[in-house]
Parts: sequence; C-alpha cells; structure tokens
Amino acid sequence: MISLPHLMSPSIPSSDMLKVPDTAASTSTSTIDLSSFRLNLSSSKFYLWHSRLGHVSASRLKYLASTGALGKLQVNDISDCCGCKLAKFSALPFNKSVSVSKAPFDLVHSDVWGPSPILTKGGEYTSNKFSELLAYDGTIHQTSCTDTPQQNGVAERKHRHIVETARSLLLSASVPCEFWGEAIRTAVHAINRIPSSFTSGLSPFEKLYGSTPDYSSLKVFGSTCFVLRPQVERNKLSPRSTICVFLGYGEGQKGYRCYDPSSKKLYVSRHVVFLEHIHFFSLSSDSNTPSMSELTNIDPFGIDDDISSDCNFENCRDGTSATPDTYVPSAPTITQQPPVTVVPTAPPPTPPLPPPPSRYPLRDRKSTQLPDFVYSTYSASFASFLTCVHSLFEPSSYKEAILDPLWRKAMDEELAALHKTDTWDIVPLPPGKRAIGSRWVYKIKTKFDGSVERYKARLVAKGFSQQYGIDYEETFAPMAKMTTIRTLIAVASVRQWHISQMDVKNAFLNGDLQEEVYMVPPAGVSHNQGEVCKLKKALYGLKQAPRAWFEKFSAVIISLKFSSSDYDSALFVRTTSHGRIILSLYVDDMIITGDDVDGIDELKIQLAKIFEMKDLGPLRYFLGIEVAYSPRGYLLSQSKYIANILEQARLSDTRAVDSPLELNVKYVPSNGVPLSDPTLYRTLVGSLVYLTITRPDIAYAVHVVSQFVVSPTTVHWAAVLRILRYLRGTQFQSLLFPSSSSLELRAYSDADWAGDPTDRKSTTGFCIFLGDSLISWKSKKQDIVSRSSTEAEYRAMASTTTEIVWLRWLLSDMGGALSEPTPMYCDNKSAIQIAHNSVFHERTKHIEIDCHFTRHHLQHGTITLPFISSSLQIADLFTKTHSIKRFRFLIDKLSMLPITAS
Repeated sequence: MISLPHLMSPSIPSSDMLKVPDTAASTSTSTIDLSSFRLNLSSSKFYLWHSRLGHVSASRLKYLASTGALGKLQVNDISDCCGCKLAKFSALPFNKSVSVSKAPFDLVHSDVWGPSPILTKGGEYTSNKFSELLAYDGTIHQTSCTDTPQQNGVAERKHRHIVETARSLLLSASVPCEFWGEAIRTAVHAINRIPSSFTSGLSPFEKLYGSTPDYSSLKVFGSTCFVLRPQVERNKLSPRSTICVFLGYGEGQKGYRCYDPSSKKLYVSRHVVFLEHIHFFSLSSDSNTPSMSELTNIDPFGIDDDISSDCNFENCRDGTSATPDTYVPSAPTITQQPPVTVVPTAPPPTPPLPPPPSRYPLRDRKSTQLPDFVYSTYSASFASFLTCVHSLFEPSSYKEAILDPLWRKAMDEELAALHKTDTWDIVPLPPGKRAIGSRWVYKIKTKFDGSVERYKARLVAKGFSQQYGIDYEETFAPMAKMTTIRTLIAVASVRQWHISQMDVKNAFLNGDLQEEVYMVPPAGVSHNQGEVCKLKKALYGLKQAPRAWFEKFSAVIISLKFSSSDYDSALFVRTTSHGRIILSLYVDDMIITGDDVDGIDELKIQLAKIFEMKDLGPLRYFLGIEVAYSPRGYLLSQSKYIANILEQARLSDTRAVDSPLELNVKYVPSNGVPLSDPTLYRTLVGSLVYLTITRPDIAYAVHVVSQFVVSPTTVHWAAVLRILRYLRGTQFQSLLFPSSSSLELRAYSDADWAGDPTDRKSTTGFCIFLGDSLISWKSKKQDIVSRSSTEAEYRAMASTTTEIVWLRWLLSDMGGALSEPTPMYCDNKSAIQIAHNSVFHERTKHIEIDCHFTRHHLQHGTITLPFISSSLQIADLFTKTHSIKRFRFLIDKLSMLPITAS
C-alpha cells in the first residue's frame, strides 16, 4: 500500500570505487569536542540500539522495542545524542502527497542527492538510454518542474532521511568524511529494517519479503572490531586477527565490511568480534579507551577457534590434502582499485531466522556445483603450468623465426621430414598451370607440466587459392565435435577414467594426394627460377588434406578392431571383455580414455608403429583448452586463448565489466558508422566463437555480434570491446565437470520471441546437462519469423529435442545408455500443451513438422516436458541480456567457477 523508494540501491560509489584516507589518524571534519556525548561502556542498552539502527528516532525505537524484536529493552532518554543534534534539523513541511500504490514497486519515487564533497560518478535521469529503457518496459516517466523539488517530495524526504542518518553515523563515531559512501550504505540497510507508520508498523523489509528482519546482526557503525585474518596472511606466531573499523554490511555476502587503515585492506568477513562501545577513530585521542597498542595484544580468536567448514580461507571441509591440480587452500582475492584489497569470505551457516524468499528461488534438485570447488583455486603445479603457457612466444612470420636458432632448427626438422616422406618433386611449372603459395606456421608444444616439449614449425599450403575441379574435389573430413569432447570428459570424470593425449607428427603427410597440385617453393628451400613443387602428399593447408588423412587413420584404427560411432564419425570405440576404450580424433590431436588400461597402453604402441606419434601424457592442454584434474573432477578453461585475444585487440585501457552486454541493448545494422577496415572485428569475432567452447556465459553476446561481420559499425565494435572487457575480468573462469555427478541428461529450452529488432525473428536458447556437467548449449536466431511466443518456444523445443536424441545415442556408444526419458524444462505452458495434443488446427499446422517430431519423442519416452517458471529457466541466459544480479544467478547454475591462477 506504499511505495518503497529507499529499498533501491543508493547512488554511491561501488566497492571498487571506495575512497579511503591515507592514514589511520585521519580526523573528522568536525572540530567540536564530542567526548561527553559518545557511546561508551556506561551508555544504556537503549542508546546502543539507537546507534546500531542508524540513530533512529526515539518514537520508532520505542515501538520496535515494544514488539520484542530487540529483546528485553528498557526505554531511556537519548535526547543528548551528539550525532542527532549535529546531523538533523527541521524545516517547514509542504502539503502531504496523496499518491499511493497498491503493491511494492508500482510507484517509484527517485532522485539523486548531491553534490557530494567527495567526487564520484553521477547523472540525473537525462540519459537517452535510460529513457529508452523506461519506454521499452512500459514505464511512465514523470519529472518535476525546474527548481521545484517539492513536486518530488517523497524522494526528496527520503534523501533527507538517508543523508541525515549517514551524517549521524559519521559524526557520532568521528569517522572521516571519505567514508560517506559506506555510511550511506549502512544508513539504507538500517532504514529498511525500521518500522514505519505508513506501513502499519511494518518495516520496508517485512513489507517486501514478508518476514521479520534479523536485528541480531546489526552493529554500531565506526566501532572497533577484530577480524580473523585469512590463513595466507598469518603464520604460527603472528596475530590471528587484525584491528579494523566497522563500515557496514556485505552486499551479496553475509558478512561485515571492516577496514584496516594500516594495511589499507577492506575485509568482508563473518568472523568478527566487536567492541561497539569503542569508536575506532577515537582510539588515539580518548584517554578513557584502550590504546591501539593495548588492543593489539587482544586476540579474540583462540587457538581452538579454527573454522573449517564454512570459511573460505580454511582448507576444504573433508580435511583431505591438496590434489594434483585443484584444491581449496584459500579464497581468491578480489583486486580493487588501490589502496583497497577485498578478501571475501564464504557464506555463513543458516541464520537463526529463515531468510526472505529469493526472487529466483532454488528448485529442488542437486546443486550444479561441488561445495569443495566453490572457492577453489588452481594448485601450485597447475598454476606453474599456466605461467609457462602464458609466457611462451610464437613468431608470426618467417622473418621473426629465422632470427631464433631454436625456430631455425624446427624449420630444418620440418623440411627434413618432408623430404623423408617424399612430399614433392621440384619441377618446372607446366604451361597453363598455376601454383599456390605457402607459409610457415609456428607452434610450441608443451608437456603436461607446462615445460616446452618441442618447437614445431609447420609448412602450410595456401589452400584458399585452390579451385574446385582443378586442384581439388571432395574436401569433407570428419572431426570430433566439441560437444562430443565435453561429453567424453564428463563421462570420464564420473567413472574416474584416466584421459591420455597423443599427437601425430606430420599427420597430413600420411594421406595420399590424388589431384595434381603445384606449390611455390617455401622460404628456406633452394630452387631455380621458374621451378615449383609438385605435391605428392597431402600437405597441411590443402583443402583435400584433412579428408586424405582421416581416410588413412580411419582404415588403420578400424583394423585394430575399433568401430566408428554412427553419431560422431571421429569417435572410435572398442569394447572387449577387458573393458572399453574410447578415442576421439580432432585433426591430428587425439584423446584416449576408458577402463581398459592395458588395452590403452597396447593401442599407443600399435599406433606408434604405423604413425610417428608423440605421447603427451595426461590431458592438460588440448586445442587451446587448459584442463585441470583432481579426483573431484575436471576444470576446463581457455585463459591463454583469452590473453591472446586481448593482446590482439590492443585495448588501450584496463577496465573490466560485469556482463558481456548491456541490459536490454538491441543492435541493428544501421547503428553507428561503418568501420573503414572490418578485418580486426571479423578476426576477434571468429576467435570469440571458438572461445565459447568453454565459455557459455558469452554465447548469447557472441551470437549477437556475429550477425554483423559483413558490415560492422562503430556501435558493433563497441559491443565487441565490452565482451573483451568482461573476459578480462573473468579470464580464469572455468567449466566444472564434477566426478560426483550422475550420468542422466537434463535439458532446458527457451526462446526470446521476436527479439531481433531488424527482422523480428526469435532466438532459440538451450542448455543440456549430464548430471551436473554442462555439455551442450546453443544461442541461435531462428530461421523464420514466429507469429506467437508459443510458436517460438515450440521451435526451440524441436531444436533441443534434436540435440537430446543425438546425445542419448552418443552416450550409448560411450557405454552410458539411458533407460529413463530426458526431462526438457520449458516455461511456456501453451507449447507443452501442443506437444501433448494430438489434434492439429490452424494455429499449429504451420509448425506441424516440429509438432510431429517433438510429440513423437514425447510419446516414445525419449523426453518429458516438465514446466518450469521463467525465473528458474537456465536457458534464459542464451536468449537475451540480463541484469548483473540475474546474469550471475544464471552462470552460477552452469557449473562455472571463478577460478584464480594463484
């Protein structure tokens, strides 16, 4: 029955914009002696709660005390509170507003307070994007007349309330004004928990969430506290805690914000002991309170107070030692702008009062994350591996490589291998024939520990200049699908199979060339004028080379009693009484796994006799994907690849953003000025497409920018830069395949109806889990325009069904046949009803094929179609942009972990 403007976040600096004083001895701007008015040990409990609640009025505090929410509390006189006397004043009132609302957020009053004595970012509803956002959501935007703030009295009075409360907090505790942002945050936190006569004695928190707030967590702003130091900051003989000033409550974390001026660190921790009667910034001037040196000797965290199960800077809860690649020794430090470093803590145990219902309530199913991985960091060995990989430099041209003796040796070895296999003959170029060019490509091969295994120089033909029917015919060559590789790793993780990686040296030279192809002699090969290389082997780069190599390898592997999967031709399986061996081939790289360990060793020996093979050991670095392993699962990331993309983009700043696309942004081909040279745009977008192999969180954003590669503009370029800035801040984010997962499929299907402003086509999005492991996802614009949201959803369901059917057959080949139908969660009841309805009519006949296909698999027990609310629809991530809070909620459900490298 009332609007709740103060529940909205105040316009203050975010935590990474916090400005702090240079020294711990900073003083307040006030020069008044407040010692006789300060909170002290002799102060009443009533006065203590008055301070905790942001210097709330006596009448409100009396009412709150009468409810029993604050325990047994005797009312006392607090009229002499210095913070209230200095910070609050009265003015003549305006006429009372008669505007009311029927539910929270039906009517929102808003304003911007300022100017602040400390500069920060700001703006007052003048942005075109803000107006477009309001119009897009159907929100009526009304503004007050110039110099008439009385017309926006609700927001103005609430600003006054917030600022008065914040001013009281600062002055009463002698907190420097540099912390005004923290005071504003704390003021809003307290105000939202104070009952109001306009809401029938309920607090805004109760009005919105329907539950009583937990007052036991409230503390006095600016008071002295002790924070348990992270394990990485202490040793056996060092203090276990540090003295800090309490500055408020964590956002998105159940902890207290405590600042240590001596080390200039801001801790967000739940392991805090408070001395609420001692103001931190009065320690050096008030003789009635302990000195800083005296407080240093106090250690509230005893030797027996170790916390292991609910604190992220202790070891993992099962007490096991670190595993080879992943362990949980410490929390990743969130780097802020200097001089502040934030060390977040893990969520606390369940509070005594039930939390308010979430806007996105969790469904009753197994978590997509392993508890032990939530704050996991890479082990020392894997961090060393990443360091080695990131430090490697590969030349981009022959001129660069020829200057390095290591690369000269690598090119000599490549030429020797080409001569050994009789790859070409040097002949004069026949009349009427044309020769294609060639170039050198350089790659550093690494061992499983990150050290250099060898420098590989590869001669590649410029096959893009070949002409069909003249120097090539058929070119198609199967290679492993990335979904197959992810599925194989997920299966191996659950079954605790070891995964090996092998490389075939000069693989394409094993394929025989049928066509007549001539090539310009490469740099480093001596020849006479007019002579060219007549190719006899399928050199890398030729259009037909992959096909020739695959035919050769397929014949060999089948002769070893393997069979090719009907659902991925590059997947080979052999099942015997000793177990199962699975081999997946991606061009000349292969991974091998299974439970027949002896058979795998024998297979490696047999392949080495036929081809020149290199055993790279355990799977660690495959196709630019970093793979970390422990008995608890696999982590897949592409941090090195991201670093290469960022270097290629040549960004001039170091900014990072929290989401890959702005909220509700829509791009059209006519936006902006066309780029004079779109080459870099196309190169980066192509690289981002490959990056989505392990980064489903950017799938929708890459899908959007990929639509403009033909003629990109400055606006589209800005969108790509935002994706890169998001990647800069999440470079080491990893995809988790837990070993405790099940081998049951679970799918989510969604569509954004008519979301493309250019042609009003809809976007299909789906994601499919194998247990808790995300193995398949898609974000793609539909081919035709859908006339209703139900039609768009049904087309998305048909696409998802196709993927489910394929994955079920693929899992069967891997020995994981599914007996139960696969649930495909959809948030459109009409589409679900159509799937169950066997009668077609004019509303469905134009999508009859999709209806028949989906219904067929529904009736045959391949899929089920449970309904899920839109707030829990994970596939929503792949169809549209989201707020930062919603975006983080969705990627948290994808088994994606924010890993750090150290």
